[in-house]
Amino acid sequence: MANKIQVLDKIARNLAQLGIASTRGSAGEVIIDNGSNDCTVSYVSASIQAPMGGVDGSVSPFLGMGIAAPGAIQLSFQAVTLAACLDTPVVMQVLAVCASFANDLIIADSASHSARLRGNPDLIMMGE
Repeated sequence: MANKIQVLDKIARNLAQLGIASTRGSAGEVIIDNGSNDCTVSYVSASIQAPMGGVDGSVSPFLGMGIAAPGAIQLSFQAVTLAACLDTPVVMQVLAVCASFANDLIIADSASHSARLRGNPDLIMMGE
């Protein structure tokens, strides 16, 4: 439903403006080199079978940013505990950039533990 690539492009651009280098993975995700604990930012589509009002994700350039069109931004790490995921200032800055969107955040470690942080209900970033 969401324009995943555009959301990830905006995250990559915002990181580049802060001096944080990233690369793109094969599925379009944003990968940040963090030593032995790389961070992969991806977009997780919402499970919506039929949006109300016949909304078409190919029409709206902002669909997918914000809770009104819910999808989650996921930060995946190679660490084996959630506590070890946020181990450097670079990763904390990536978290801050991703949290500036209204979408929910999912933080996931390599041992299949995850935490979901609820998005902002004021729809920050809509229309930007």
